[in-house]
Amino acid sequence: MATSNGTTAPTNAAQALATRRENGGVAQNTIADRIRSMSAEFQLAMPRGAEATQLVRDALTALRMTRNLSKCEDTSVLGALMTCAQLGLRPGVLGHAWLLPFWDRKANSHKAQLVIGYQGLIELAHRSGKISSLIARTVYEGDEFDVDYGIADTLVHKPDLFGDRGNPVAYYAIAKFTTGGYAFYVMSHKDMERYRDQNATARTREGKVFGPWVDHFEGMAHKTCVRQLAKYMPKSTELAYALAADEGVRVDLSPNVDPAESTEHPDVLDGEVVAPTSGPPANTAGDEGWPTTAKPADANGGAQ
Repeated sequence: MATSNGTTAPTNAAQALATRRENGGVAQNTIADRIRSMSAEFQLAMPRGAEATQLVRDALTALRMTRNLSKCEDTSVLGALMTCAQLGLRPGVLGHAWLLPFWDRKANSHKAQLVIGYQGLIELAHRSGKISSLIARTVYEGDEFDVDYGIADTLVHKPDLFGDRGNPVAYYAIAKFTTGGYAFYVMSHKDMERYRDQNATARTREGKVFGPWVDHFEGMAHKTCVRQLAKYMPKSTELAYALAADEGVRVDLSPNVDPAESTEHPDVLDGEVVAPTSGPPANTAGDEGWPTTAKPADANGGAQ
């Protein structure tokens, strides 16, 4: 089977045979086996130069290291990976994207939600060929910061590198275009907290927010600024797809389907906070980091 980059991908039958041989001749039907068997479909979906074997390795690593991901419905995991394939992003690597398990109380099952990382959005923005620089930063109380929304639209940020910078007061993202122009977007810390309260889908049954907005607030704030700034940037098709598919659930596994149209966005991700089994320290600054996963609560409100 020929792929989009001219290489030859194994057929499903050949991949299944290889998987069976790896398992001592016994046919397996685990989510890991299904990921391996989808290699050909992933390759068909991927941008030129990307390799499905790398995506499969990343996915299997995420499966081993993210608690409850192996319990998720197979199609939701594979759908998230198909979107990663189409966008050319690496799940669980480089801050590109994460597969976040959550408990779907309506379906009474675990599902995987695809969360596009801050670095993933930057990667896709650069691929448009129209962005020369895109970065997000945090402003602290001790910093010199001034914004002028006038004819020129200017922003000055001079961080206090030698004193106590204090608490965060604002966040912003700046995009510089290859044409020489630029655009920026600023949100105060209070506005960011209101945005979180209005838009965070990961909540317990009691309505308490959990997950990345709690464990990696700064990273999510930077990502939010980039998302808002994207409205004023020249977008590539891939960036538009990523913005539409972010924090959604996909169960359509076709490599030719628009990921925006095949992704649904759950209103609430019901569960409780579960510490990751591995990943960067919780105090890693400026990085969306390893997502906190969730598992359902039992009848007494405790985690199962």
